[in-house]
Amino acid sequence: MHVVFYRNLNLGHTGSPNREQLEGALDRGGASRVKSFQTNGTVLLEAENPERVVAQAASELVAAAGYDDAAIVRPLTDLERVLALGVFEKHQSPHTYRETVTIFQGGKEPSWSLPWTNSKDDVDVLHIGDGIALCLIRKPRNSAGSPTFEMERATGGVATTRTRGSIDRLLNTAARWKQ
Repeated sequence: MHVVFYRNLNLGHTGSPNREQLEGALDRGGASRVKSFQTNGTVLLEAENPERVVAQAASELVAAAGYDDAAIVRPLTDLERVLALGVFEKHQSPHTYRETVTIFQGGKEPSWSLPWTNSKDDVDVLHIGDGIALCLIRKPRNSAGSPTFEMERATGGVATTRTRGSIDRLLNTAARWKQ
């Protein structure tokens, strides 16, 4: 099973497909099973070649809703493995606004000494591996830190971020969906 993380996709919003359009495009692209999760552009997918399915669906998403941003595909096991490391549990702080999981591709992997903190002191990158970064964000004023921005700036690629809570719920949903 794989997960597709669409960047800047919010189901039903202007410039984004609705759930039926998204799942239908992936189904017609060759997926054997598709389940859109929440409204944030996260999709569980079973397919022999998930990258090809996503590529096939891309033109249909442009035609249906004008959506043409990045889609990053990762095996579900990668998420299970990285969360099992217990990284967040080792970095508890009352100043944390959100624990996040940032998925990135393209460019180069950052060579920061970890944990790394950005110059605004609102993002800590705790772990990086296989295109996944585990981060903490703070919200010192009116806006929270952006691990997506930091990873895109450092890698030159594309990134998208979900909260740890969203990833935990995704893994629970996937476990039920497998049955």
